[in-house]
Amino acid sequence: MTLFRRRLRARLGVRATTALAAAASVAVVLVLAGAALVFLLDRSMRASLENTASLQTTQLGQRVAANFQGELKQNAVDATGKRTDLVQVVTDYSARDDPGGDIQIIGSSDVLGDRPRMSELMPAPGETEVVPARTIELSDGMRVEALIVVQGFDTKYRPIVVLAAQRLDPVHRAVDTVFVMVLIGVPILVLVTGWITYLFAGRALRPVEAMRTQVADMTDRDLGRRVPVPPAHDEVARLAETMNAMLARLENAQGIQRRFVADASHELRSPLATIATGLELMAGPGGIDPATVGTLRGETERLNRLVDGLLLLARADERGLQPRREEVDLDEVVQAERTRPSEVGGVAPQVRAEPVRMVGDRGQLLRVVRNLVDNARRHARSRVLVTVTRSGQDAVIEVTDDGPGVPVAERARIFERFVRLDVARARSDGGAGLGLAIVAEVVAAHGGDVGVEDAPGGGALFRVRLPAIPESDRVPADAETVGVPWARAQPGSIMR
Repeated sequence: MTLFRRRLRARLGVRATTALAAAASVAVVLVLAGAALVFLLDRSMRASLENTASLQTTQLGQRVAANFQGELKQNAVDATGKRTDLVQVVTDYSARDDPGGDIQIIGSSDVLGDRPRMSELMPAPGETEVVPARTIELSDGMRVEALIVVQGFDTKYRPIVVLAAQRLDPVHRAVDTVFVMVLIGVPILVLVTGWITYLFAGRALRPVEAMRTQVADMTDRDLGRRVPVPPAHDEVARLAETMNAMLARLENAQGIQRRFVADASHELRSPLATIATGLELMAGPGGIDPATVGTLRGETERLNRLVDGLLLLARADERGLQPRREEVDLDEVVQAERTRPSEVGGVAPQVRAEPVRMVGDRGQLLRVVRNLVDNARRHARSRVLVTVTRSGQDAVIEVTDDGPGVPVAERARIFERFVRLDVARARSDGGAGLGLAIVAEVVAAHGGDVGVEDAPGGGALFRVRLPAIPESDRVPADAETVGVPWARAQPGSIMR
């Protein structure tokens, strides 16, 4: 049934399908209502005829039984003569030990004349029986269908049975009339309902069609446009709002992509230009200059770092980073920053670390600490402090500097790619703008989060939280099948 509805909707569309569904629903309801109407009308009219016939038998029986003058047959003839309705009075003249042997009609209305009994039923006095439908013959030879009520009475002479019949012709005519009206009216009402539903569905879907037309005409240069939102707060309005939100996300993603291409091109152009210039100098009459070679080597290393960072972020976007599972002593990773030479220069970091272990990729975690320390050394005035502590089930790495700090409005944006704040846009002071983006990706891949806030004495404090392991639990370095205590998070999970 579901497959049929899908195919029907695919062929006819929402508007026609809605109209057909409404018409079908109304048709079912009207057919059931019409059948119920015909049935109830028939039952009601038959009940009315039965009540009328019962009243006739009661009145006629009481009249015959109350007349104490003359014989029983004469009393019955007097009571039934010159009547235009269908009544009979019957009695059994047979002996008590042989009932039914001599049943005679002792009174009959003129319409029936000398025709046979309308029913063979002979109820005892005080009992009543009903024949729902039976064909009887009148004195003029006409045959009619009637409902018959048979009631027994006790008289002074002997028991009698009174029969009264009511013609069913009016019932049949009324039922047939209603049935024909239902047969004619139901299709008309179904067609009217389907047509009105089709019109109103088209009117309701008009904003959707307007949105479809506008979006169909959009190109990659028109993502700044928005679809109209209907004034009614209904499903169509919510669809328009959702589509506008999607267009905003697409526009933002397009902007990020364009900035990425522009920034990557800009970052790659400078070292390539330097390398090209150095090669020209080396090809000149002066020959190979050691200073030129040193410059080319530095630019090459810078280019390699930039390409490595871009490749890491590209892998994160494509299938997510997949850290190796090995036991890492974070305090040793942080202690290595004491003596690590850095081309950034600046203030040497102070390290305060307590033993904390976790399961992760040592190389990626080392890159996190290195990028945070280089960022702090780039902006610090006189102090850079790196600490590693345990907080419950988490390992906490904090890198603090006494530099200008990070404005509140920029604290989420600095973890985006190629983002450098105004105070650090000079290439001599700032990097390519990938370091903190790499930190966010690696930390998220290890099930942690990273954030920035104001340092207690001024400056910036970068805090990384990673899931630690208890000291009693040891995870073999080569155990690839051992479960890790952290769940994989989505890249870009940043604590704010």
